Amino acid sequence: MRARAVAMLLCLAAMGCRPSGAVPVPAPDRYGGVFRGAWNRNPVTLDPAYVVTILDATACALIYNGLVRFDERGRVVPDLAVALPEVSPDGRTYVFELRRGVTFSNGRELVADDVVYSFRRVLDPATASRRAWVLEALEGAEAFSRGATGELPGVRAEGSHRVVITLVAPQAHFLSLLAMPAAYVLAREEVERHDDPRDYGFHPVGTGPWILDTWIPGSRLYFRANRDYFEGRPYLDALEFRIIEDPATALAEFRAGNLHLLRLGPAEYGAFLADPRWRDCLVACPDLAVYYLGFNCEKRPFNDPRVRRAINHAIDRIAILEAVLPGRYILANGSVPPGLAGHDAGLEGYAYDPDLARRLLAEAGYPRGFRMEILQTPSPGSLQLTEPIQRMLAAVGIRARLVQLETSAFFATIGDGGNPDSFLVSWWADYPEAENFLYPMFHSRNRGAGGNRARFADPEVDRLLDLARYTLDAGKREALYREVERRVFAQTPWVPLYFPVNYLVHQPWVGGYVPCPVPNAQKMTGVWLGPQPRSHEARETTQR
Repeated sequence: MRARAVAMLLCLAAMGCRPSGAVPVPAPDRYGGVFRGAWNRNPVTLDPAYVVTILDATACALIYNGLVRFDERGRVVPDLAVALPEVSPDGRTYVFELRRGVTFSNGRELVADDVVYSFRRVLDPATASRRAWVLEALEGAEAFSRGATGELPGVRAEGSHRVVITLVAPQAHFLSLLAMPAAYVLAREEVERHDDPRDYGFHPVGTGPWILDTWIPGSRLYFRANRDYFEGRPYLDALEFRIIEDPATALAEFRAGNLHLLRLGPAEYGAFLADPRWRDCLVACPDLAVYYLGFNCEKRPFNDPRVRRAINHAIDRIAILEAVLPGRYILANGSVPPGLAGHDAGLEGYAYDPDLARRLLAEAGYPRGFRMEILQTPSPGSLQLTEPIQRMLAAVGIRARLVQLETSAFFATIGDGGNPDSFLVSWWADYPEAENFLYPMFHSRNRGAGGNRARFADPEVDRLLDLARYTLDAGKREALYREVERRVFAQTPWVPLYFPVNYLVHQPWVGGYVPCPVPNAQKMTGVWLGPQPRSHEARETTQR
């Protein structure tokens, strides 16, 4: 029953909904105020060409726009474009009409050449963007990104407000790629006025609802409202995000009323849920991610599907997750999270059955088990999962050693730089498509560092994934993704563990905050501040 209840909650979260019983947010009744939040580190850069982390994407979404964007439900909607594009019958050509009157925060009007410049910059080898793959489907992108030619026919301006994009081949998820930060539109003059182009990332200029006013590294970032934003000015006057690395400090600041929003850890979630003063201020925060124990399918004994199935049956996932993450997970039987088209709710996982695990090991030639290593990063959360897994494997004769590696060494080892037995890891979506949970992690083309860390290979899975990428009919594509998941998990390259359910808590006087399944969907334009208790008003006046 608990797993079913959590599944329902995550489905609500994936749609941008509050938990059942939360008080509806009233319509805003005033403009003004400064929203105060906390980030646990500095952004690395606010240059979209170099954005690779969730935090950096979240910050850039405040400043910039793309041709399209994700809305609060994770759907692709028009942004700088007037409407979704006209698409040619062969699925290769996209025609976008730009909004007129949109201006960068330096006052200049946006034109089609800005889109062309921004796309060329990401693909330019001199830029060395780690997100050039976002636009690699453009006609001519491969040669252009190698520096072999100065031509990029895949993006061109037709007049001042029309952009034509041509792909080498149809790509069903292309609009989702255009909603990523790498496809945000920049003002060329603002990039080129810096002697070192990397300096632009600390002095960003966009068309978005917020303008970076102050950035004090290690202290805070302050954004003021763009009163000329093309969709209307935000309700708030400003956003201030303090850099608070210590979770206990952030919690104390929130309880003191000095922060308006806080992401909760497992322990804090339980305390706030039990407190009637805060229960209606909890918001389910959808994370499009999956946690799993992966096997090296190329290495003995894990190249035998019977061994992989035995390990699945040896682990009581529900018992572990109920002990570690009660109320904060949905059991995963595949890789595609609920809420995404292509998620297969009927996919059956491997039930806890240690007797069957022993029989499978004996059939595979390991009646006395074997030794193995489980690699992980050195975090308490990882140990909370792997230590009970270690005990359960020992009960069927498998002697697992837990090996903790520093983060960069861990990913190098499970990527192309090592030959691991197994590893505990998670995958987080770049964009809200089932394709992003299947193609990188199971196509043989992406073996190792490309995302397929399990070294899984199946020619039929490869064929289906390639077909799905070029299938423009949404219903047919969804059916292909479900077929891929069933075929993959019948071969057990992983022990799928869970899809995370996380929570935020806001102050009672904060209105209009809706969580987004994709970090760069959050524009903060609908958030507003109502009347605050006098004690908090006095405290904030003193701080200013």
